[in-house]
Amino acid sequence: MPSCPSRKVTITVRNTGSQPEDYAIERNDGAASIPGRIAAGATRESVITLREDRSTRIVITRVNDTVLVRSRKANCKAAPPPPANLPVTGADDTVLWARAVTGGAAMITGIIIFWYGGIWPRRRAQLFDKN
Repeated sequence: MPSCPSRKVTITVRNTGSQPEDYAIERNDGAASIPGRIAAGATRESVITLREDRSTRIVITRVNDTVLVRSRKANCKAAPPPPANLPVTGADDTVLWARAVTGGAAMITGIIIFWYGGIWPRRRAQLFDKN
């Protein structure tokens, strides 16, 4: 069974300038923005957790200017396990018994109709003379 990939994403922000900079990490999944200030020449790592089976757009901004935009998805849907036994297809035993009983009843009904057709209408008088 496939395992779910990590939902954690590490974002590394570097300030290569000579002044401290303000930045923010924003997401479109309803989570709060992560603001921060980074000193000159420093590096900061932030770890965010993605929602399962939904694409998340991550935007890094600096002084309201977009620096980086990426989309990531934690694909955690697992394929259903294969069935232990094969599914039963076709008629089950009760249907077979019902069909056999119906067939037998139809045969008995046919025999009764054939027999009754032979004795009805009975005439006492002879249609043809025996000569």
